[in-house]
Amino acid sequence: MENKRTPFEQLPITDRFMFAMVFSHKEIAKPFLEAVLGIKIHELRDPEPEKTVEVSPFYKGIRYDVFVKETGPGGETLRSFDIEMQMEDTKEIPKRTRYYQSMCDSEALNKGEVYYNLKELYIVFLCPEDIFGQGKAVYRFKNLEVDNPKIELGDLCFKNFYIFNKYRDVAEKSIREYLEYFATRKPNSPETENIDRLVKWYQTDNETRKRYMTWQQEIDIAVDLERQRANDAERRFFEAKDLADKAEARADDAEKRFFEAKDRADEVQKLADAAEDRADKAEARADEVERLANAEKARADKYEKMLRELGKL
Repeated sequence: MENKRTPFEQLPITDRFMFAMVFSHKEIAKPFLEAVLGIKIHELRDPEPEKTVEVSPFYKGIRYDVFVKETGPGGETLRSFDIEMQMEDTKEIPKRTRYYQSMCDSEALNKGEVYYNLKELYIVFLCPEDIFGQGKAVYRFKNLEVDNPKIELGDLCFKNFYIFNKYRDVAEKSIREYLEYFATRKPNSPETENIDRLVKWYQTDNETRKRYMTWQQEIDIAVDLERQRANDAERRFFEAKDLADKAEARADDAEKRFFEAKDRADEVQKLADAAEDRADKAEARADEVERLANAEKARADKYEKMLRELGKL
């Protein structure tokens, strides 16, 4: 059954497009990041909604919901942030963060730059349900040594997940207010009121509606392409499986013929061994007959000699 899309006038903040549009305003993104990450941001460049990154036509590209960088007094990059609204548990989100990190890092360094120049990277996922199933409202990850978690890897990459349907379990008021808004769509703080105001404005803006339609078409095209690639991959898999099955059948047939030939060879060898055994026995009998004949001839010669000596012959 095909799902009907929500009318544009009712698009909630949890819609990926609406979320990207609203959080592309740094006056929205900055206090949000400061609240949920517990950091102080010097200055944000204008966030890039729906930013697409492709390092090669041969490798999978990515599309961030909102990507933004913090700059220092001299305009230098201090930290990077990727903010994602994820309404469905696709069972691959942790690996998705791994891939996003690799793409962020590959874009962060120019050719010849040293790894030391990599800055802090925060990947933030907002999800309605607990994708880890551990009953927490907030999950914060960084790389630690297995046997001694006090030792940090120090790669400066942090991955945070906020389960907004569990907002009641969040102690920090500033975080709870944001998560509650995502869960209920009811603002209860100046920051979430600013978000809600922008959502309502975008819902009535014709230019945004046009952008949404274009964006939706791009998504549909991308989905169709992914589906086609999946179908092609499935077709190639079954073609390869068919070839493998045929090769296995040929191998089984060759093995069968080999064992049949081996059985025939064993039978021929058995017959040859039997014939050789009979020949050996016949030769042995012939030798015995010859020995008896020689013995009989010797007795006859002796008897003849004796008769000659007696004058009988």
